[in-house]
Amino acid sequence: MRLVLIALATLWGIGAVLALLQTREKTLDAKLTAAYFVGWPALLVLVYLNQPLPLWIGVPVMFGFVPWFLSGPHLWSVVRDPSRSKPDEIVGIPIGYWKWGSIGAVLLGILFNWLVRP
Repeated sequence: MRLVLIALATLWGIGAVLALLQTREKTLDAKLTAAYFVGWPALLVLVYLNQPLPLWIGVPVMFGFVPWFLSGPHLWSVVRDPSRSKPDEIVGIPIGYWKWGSIGAVLLGILFNWLVRP
């Protein structure tokens, strides 16, 4: 299992470096997507290493997997065709979803923190 985790981390690292290299001369959306593609797993590792954290911090970080999962195809499409980038989107997701999703994830974390007391 340890070798599998090492292989996955290595592949992610190589993909992240390639993504950053390919977006050097691309649009801001491509650069933000590449930064998110690199940064979210690092944030997740920090959250994992700093356990226990309050759920109002942990839940939004865990929900960040969904846009991270979608950021790869979005980054690929923006790198291939920069016109696919839209000004009201971050990582290919409308800004409204980011706002309301973040608020909802924090509120859900607060609710879980209140309901699941140690």
